[in-house]
Amino acid sequence: MKNNICLNCGKKLTDKFCSGCGQKADTRRITFKNLLYNDVIQGVFNLELGILYTAKQALLRPGQAALDYIAGKRKRFYNIFYLILLTIGALIFTNNMGDLFGDQSGELVTKKVYLNEASEKLDKIISQKRNIILFLFVPFAAFNSFVLFRKKKLNVSEHSILSGMILLGILLLSTLGNIYFPLNNFLNFSANIASLVITAIIIMYVWYGYFNAFGGDYSNWGTTYRIMLFFVLLCLEIGVLFLLVFGYVSDWKFGEVRITPFG
Repeated sequence: MKNNICLNCGKKLTDKFCSGCGQKADTRRITFKNLLYNDVIQGVFNLELGILYTAKQALLRPGQAALDYIAGKRKRFYNIFYLILLTIGALIFTNNMGDLFGDQSGELVTKKVYLNEASEKLDKIISQKRNIILFLFVPFAAFNSFVLFRKKKLNVSEHSILSGMILLGILLLSTLGNIYFPLNNFLNFSANIASLVITAIIIMYVWYGYFNAFGGDYSNWGTTYRIMLFFVLLCLEIGVLFLLVFGYVSDWKFGEVRITPFG
């Protein structure tokens, strides 16, 4: 049933969608057929397409994808920060897959043993607040890129979209990397080497993401040294944050700690 007045907000309809609230002009009676097709199948299909498209863009062209989003080409993208939350859940699940499969001897992972009280406190803080901790990459990276890459004339919020897209790619790569470790029970490859390889891939990915976004604005060397400064600033910020948290949990008596926040 097509109406002349939007049944949702009362605004006059001039097209297939209301210009006021975006609701479809065609609000036919709900039947099993259109419920199944329009609300279930199309809804799920469009949602999956948006998630897959955004994930693909984050992995293959994070810088340019973020610039497209900032420029207003947003219809095909799923909300970046919602997808980050979903990916964090997948990361935590895949990180604990080893507990489901057990180690090579077939034994399940035993209860954590902490080095000291400070280690236990720090581990629990990181475990309980890991979503927030991971999200801290966004403001840190946004501030750093805002300071270092000025030619695009993006504001801090727009740089946050870029850092959010790159964080999404980091989480996707980490999730894919985590899938490997349960398979290591069968492949017998060094887990330490695999961890180093995954870490190197993530670092190169971040490098590529910012080069992909700003490489056209500077010379290769100009972009390269700015990205190097970006990593230096990021390490300093993470170091200061860690020292503050470490000092808090150890009553400012700095000593040895051991943490396994995702294990």
